[in-house]
Amino acid sequence: MQSSHKSLIFALAMIVGGILAFFLFLYLTGHDPDESPLTLIEWVIAGVLIGPGFGYLVRWRRAKDR
Repeated sequence: MQSSHKSLIFALAMIVGGILAFFLFLYLTGHDPDESPLTLIEWVIAGVLIGPGFGYLVRWRRAKDR
């Protein structure tokens, strides 16, 4: 059970880290979402940064159900 909690915390940390990395990317590129909407490439970058955390979350959920 301890390993299950560590896996959940790791998955959530990856999601939060991906979100923070995406906002850092927006800050460094000088993009202001209030002035113009996100472009397709920015959505793709967001998915690449945030997506692995959701993959670990799905893996944790499947392991928990077994």
